[in-house]
Amino acid sequence: MYDALLPIPTVIAQIEVTPSNAGLPGAVFWQQVLGWLAWGGLAGSLASLLIGGAVWGLSHANGHSMGASKGKAFALGGMAGAILVGLAATIVNTLSGIA
Repeated sequence: MYDALLPIPTVIAQIEVTPSNAGLPGAVFWQQVLGWLAWGGLAGSLASLLIGGAVWGLSHANGHSMGASKGKAFALGGMAGAILVGLAATIVNTLSGIA
C-alpha cells in the first residue's frame, strides 16, 4: 500500500513557481500604484502621529486623561503604521522565499 503512494510526493515536488513581472503586461503601472499606496500609508501615519501627539500633549497639559490616552493611542498607531509600511516589501519578499 505504501509503495503505491510513494510516487505522489515526487510528482508534486516537481512543480516550481517563481513569481516574476518580466513579461507581465502593466507591471510598471501596478508597481507605481503600490508606490502611491505606500506614500498614502506613510502620509496617513505621519498625520496620525502629529495629530495624536498634539492631542496627547494638550490633553495631558489640561488634565484630561481620556483625551491623553486617545492621543497616545493615535500617536503609537501612527508609529506602528509607518513601521509596517516601511517593512511591507521586505516582509513579503522574505516570506515568499520560504516556500
